[in-house]
Amino acid sequence: MLQSRIAWLDHDADARERSMRVLAMFGERDTRDELGLGAIRDNLADLLFPGTSTIQTRLRYMLLVAWVYQQVEAELAQGALAAEKVPARAADLEFRIVDVLREADDRAGVFGIGSGRTLQRLPSSVYWAGLASWGIREVPLSQERYHRSVAGLVERRREVGALAGEGEPVADVSEYRTWHAGLPDAPERFPADVSLALGRAEAAFILDRVRECHPTSLLAHLFERCAPAEVEYPWEHPDRAGFSDRQQALLDQAEKLAVLAQGAFLLYNLALSERRVREDWVEHYEQRMDDWTEAARALPLAEWDLDDLFALTEVGTLRVQQGARDFLRDWRERVLACGSDGARLRADEAARDLVRRRESLLKKARSRFTNPQALTQWSGQSGAYRYNYRWPTVSRFHRDLYAALQGEDG
Repeated sequence: MLQSRIAWLDHDADARERSMRVLAMFGERDTRDELGLGAIRDNLADLLFPGTSTIQTRLRYMLLVAWVYQQVEAELAQGALAAEKVPARAADLEFRIVDVLREADDRAGVFGIGSGRTLQRLPSSVYWAGLASWGIREVPLSQERYHRSVAGLVERRREVGALAGEGEPVADVSEYRTWHAGLPDAPERFPADVSLALGRAEAAFILDRVRECHPTSLLAHLFERCAPAEVEYPWEHPDRAGFSDRQQALLDQAEKLAVLAQGAFLLYNLALSERRVREDWVEHYEQRMDDWTEAARALPLAEWDLDDLFALTEVGTLRVQQGARDFLRDWRERVLACGSDGARLRADEAARDLVRRRESLLKKARSRFTNPQALTQWSGQSGAYRYNYRWPTVSRFHRDLYAALQGEDG
């Protein structure tokens, strides 16, 4: 859903058609980071919803991927798979899952729904980090290194088990464990007949993992204590009053950053639309900046201590550059100087210059303000949507989990 609204006044047929084309073009969300604020956004998202990413789709993939590699390890242990064949065997199992899920009744969020076996990025690469974050994957290796090392791990596990059986003193076999001991068993005919519906025991396992690994996160709170909510942003959740003080504080920072940053991205898109001499795009972004005014004025941006935000996001996995901090401080000052008014902001040359200089610093020779080819290739949208901190992924996960916990075990 677009956050902006195009007012349907007394447009003639041509104007209505033009507006429909603009709406269609901007119908897809864009998460590009043209102004270099992504590290702050993503570190906040990690604090709120650890283990998630924007390109994850359904919760059961957390288990499907683990089961793929459990089967690979079983075949290695049986001597039925050569070490150098591990990547190809894992990919084959994943493609078999793709084949099955493409024919399932529930195809929402299926990887490869359109591409089938030409899928370029398999679910395992998308969920690999999340599996470690939630304590489902216990071996601390990248996926590529795991592929190279797993045969040795399996062999060492076998040797330790054999020595233990002979009464010899050995290291704890758990040292060579790759997957959590409580991981539910794969379906009997895996990977045939799989679906994306979680069973109750599977959902309980995932809930336990999130609760144990990230007990103070909003993700754990939602999974354990809340019903799914149909809201666009996490700070709009109807149960927010029951969130912890820390969770409330994180959401407060997240909302302010989302609104503040969106103003800069909207002005950036407006400026490029003007340079492209696209009247329809210009009208679109002017309207969106007008709509943005209400959200900006509803927040106490003047009292917001940005040092609190930077302290929170400094400890994340992504490094926040000093330039990003400086830009946010300067941008907030321009927003306040213009009364948090979109119309005044787009007329403010200092605000425009700030955005232009920031993009040019990051893109250098590829800046759309100085490179005619880059401007011509611009599609008309670059990160103009308000940050949601992976909320669509989290909401889908929550619905999957809730449906399983409220239903009968599958």
